[in-house]
Amino acid sequence: MEIRALQEADARDWWNLRLESLREQPFAFGKTVEEHSATTPDEAAQRFRTVEPGSCYLGAFEQDRLIGMVTLLRHSSAKERHKAHIYGVYVQAAHRGLGIGKRLLQAAIGQAAGVPSIEQILLAVGSTQDTAKHMYRSLGFETFGLEPRALKIGTTYIDEEHMILRLREG
Repeated sequence: MEIRALQEADARDWWNLRLESLREQPFAFGKTVEEHSATTPDEAAQRFRTVEPGSCYLGAFEQDRLIGMVTLLRHSSAKERHKAHIYGVYVQAAHRGLGIGKRLLQAAIGQAAGVPSIEQILLAVGSTQDTAKHMYRSLGFETFGLEPRALKIGTTYIDEEHMILRLREG
């Protein structure tokens, strides 16, 4: 298994894996299948081509097949450049429980830690996502708040825990 930065050539595979994630885990992500379907693999390729320093799109590959992903995006505004956010953590069901998600996150954290001006990483996780919350805590993330009814799917609401990993003191 290899973890590496996603490249333009990976865009279609990433797009398809993202679609799978939204279908399989609708309560874990803020986007809908319909919103994602309105985008194209070419748009993903453009993002991979123009990634900002301190940000990354990482994939976990098994025999050249994309099986997991994570996105780390650094804030661009002058007052928020000390922060980065984790988004879109997903590993295909057949590959869960093998530490792949944790390795993806460790790689993303390593990318952020390599940029001296990034002081903290933030993420939001559905309060029902116990396995994900446990993994984040094992990497040093701490909950700092709860957003009630953060996501609404039909008539179902999902609260989100907001978590932080402090890389260094400012």
